[in-house]
Amino acid sequence: MTQEIQFGETFDGQLLANAPKVRLSRRGIIMGLAAGSVFPFVSGCATNAATGDSQLLLFGDDQIANMAATAWTDMKAQTPQTSNSKLKGRVLNIWDRTIQGAVKQGHVSPNEQWDVAVFDTDDVNAFVMPGNRVGVYRGITELTENDDQISSVLGHETGHVVGKHAAERMSVTTAAQVGLMAGQIAVASSEELSKYGSAIGALGGAAVQFGVILPYSRKHELQADKLGVDYMHNAGYDVKQSVRLWELMSAQSQGQRPPEFMSTHPDPDRRAAELRNYINARGYALM
Repeated sequence: MTQEIQFGETFDGQLLANAPKVRLSRRGIIMGLAAGSVFPFVSGCATNAATGDSQLLLFGDDQIANMAATAWTDMKAQTPQTSNSKLKGRVLNIWDRTIQGAVKQGHVSPNEQWDVAVFDTDDVNAFVMPGNRVGVYRGITELTENDDQISSVLGHETGHVVGKHAAERMSVTTAAQVGLMAGQIAVASSEELSKYGSAIGALGGAAVQFGVILPYSRKHELQADKLGVDYMHNAGYDVKQSVRLWELMSAQSQGQRPPEFMSTHPDPDRRAAELRNYINARGYALM
């Protein structure tokens, strides 16, 4: 089984599982389209101060934090946490230093509270859940070669929070559900297209998955990588180690990954290359 670092995937899975499903009758959607109420996302766009991106945000931070609260509590109850005080102390020390890098960048309030857990499993993974809940598995600490690489992981998770990626992905998924349903109604209403309704529906679902949701996920991963490098730099860590981390992952997962367009995460080689270019462009180091 491939040990692949899927930073951030856990929070997406938990949130999307709990995301509100669109359940409207055909009549309700038609009336909503006419009134403009089925597409609330038209007025749900906001500019993220940290990234400068315009985002579709149908859910607030408090809403998604509440959705994730039970999942986080269950995870801490069901997954063993490390009893190795040295390991836990090391992770927390790196976390404290890295989060101060985000504070220095002006992306995180110095008074924000975080809950960081170190889980005692072999998973080569780390994740963040809404509500500033960060999980680090022992497996990722064993894969990394130094504190700088762990800081890269933790900075990445912080980047997901700063980028409001959970709220954006949930919003895009919800909007996509509405769009698909509206398209199905249009097909069913057409005598000619209705003959091919099931085939068109299947193609529409694939188009949303591969053309909207997965690219959003890959965009978020690359964005979180770069934000994490900013925080590493501010904290005094060696940003070149963020590239080294993905070179290690590329070597480990060679030939075992699906094509990038079918994956929620960018290819490790692409991540290493984009980080190298970003570090050079920012003047953090010369690579």
